[in-house]
Amino acid sequence: MPDLWMPGATRHAVGNTGAMNGGPARAVWHITSNAKDWTFKNELGYFTGGGADVAPHLLWEPFTGEVAQFFPADSRSLSLQNAGTLKTNRTGKYCIQIETVFTEGETVNGKRYATVRDTPCKGLDQIMVWLRSLGVVDAWPGGAPTGFARDTVSADTWLKLGGHYGHNQVPGNSHVDPGPMPDLFAAPVVQPATKPKVSLAHVVAAARKDPPAADGHTTFKAEVLLVEKALKAEGLLAADYIDGSYGTKTLAAYARWQRSPAGGGYTGADADGIPGTKSLKLLAARHGFTVTT
Repeated sequence: MPDLWMPGATRHAVGNTGAMNGGPARAVWHITSNAKDWTFKNELGYFTGGGADVAPHLLWEPFTGEVAQFFPADSRSLSLQNAGTLKTNRTGKYCIQIETVFTEGETVNGKRYATVRDTPCKGLDQIMVWLRSLGVVDAWPGGAPTGFARDTVSADTWLKLGGHYGHNQVPGNSHVDPGPMPDLFAAPVVQPATKPKVSLAHVVAAARKDPPAADGHTTFKAEVLLVEKALKAEGLLAADYIDGSYGTKTLAAYARWQRSPAGGGYTGADADGIPGTKSLKLLAARHGFTVTT
């Protein structure tokens, strides 16, 4: 089963999930087109706050490579208008909505950028790896967007053909974004790597400072790093403490994970920061590794 949360994206679940209606997988590309503020922080605050009712799956910053995710892949998001009775947000097994933090003609570090195609497009390769893992094929059924204008495909095309669409091409919508896009398919197809494994016994030993974990054993350190990176992605651990050493900051972060609903909702002594089988497997399922016991 593919990862429903993009590896490497920060997770900001906004709730309000909804089932998909099935069919070929697709992705829809948007731009935020904000004349007042072009920052990733601003758009992230909008989609996790007052704009949650129009949130996409992904928010992508092409100048820094930052990616945030608001819905799992198997839920509809809320970035499209319906086309009458056709619920466009629910079309396909997956219908991944991607909001690029970009405004036509914006200026960054003194340079003007006319289109997304002109930006550095940092992180695009990782987004494409994830979309391909979901079965989104390398194709533009309506042709790649060539300008900021409507180019609506037929309802039949939208329903039957998977691949990539511009917001300007989706039936029932009036927007003209995203404008000219980079060549999404230039990067070679990358087969998903085998998921790394984390031994519960090793991580527990590291947390308790049992030998050889206390001596910096390289295997233990690599496994702790995976756990720490997952805790960071959950917003529970600062980047400064991702060092492969299960210290007090990692212990406290893991305890917060155990107390969270996603981590099992543990209380009292059961949320002591020492990983257990269930809480670690729940973390692994969200962040692309497996647990051996």
